[in-house]
Amino acid sequence: MPITLAQLIREARLRIEGMSQGELSRTIGCSQENITAIENGRNRQPSPELIARLARALDLAVEDIYAAIAGTLHRLPWERAGELDLKDPELELMFRQLDNMPDGEPKDRVKAFIRFTLEEERRRRRREAETQQ
Repeated sequence: MPITLAQLIREARLRIEGMSQGELSRTIGCSQENITAIENGRNRQPSPELIARLARALDLAVEDIYAAIAGTLHRLPWERAGELDLKDPELELMFRQLDNMPDGEPKDRVKAFIRFTLEEERRRRRREAETQQ
């Protein structure tokens, strides 16, 4: 079943330390009502400018947003290990193995650990940026 634009934007927003719709709307310069309409499926075709701002704010590829609009996105971008271009061959191999694991608890535990690690790194970078300001 394809991932809808509403699902993609909601999931991507929540991955950023539980970012609220209001925070996202302020970040990209649109109304919170517009974000709500996108996430509820009422606005299924945002403007190209808004798509570009959403992509930047949510760390998404514009192509993934357009694929969700077209109904051709079948996996969330952060769940596609097969397309990673990693410099560490061992890490790339691990991600490819994870991508090939059958769905279930072991795969979910590994994915949860990776999400946790990435979120910790984002928090660390934000704290550093705030300290420098």
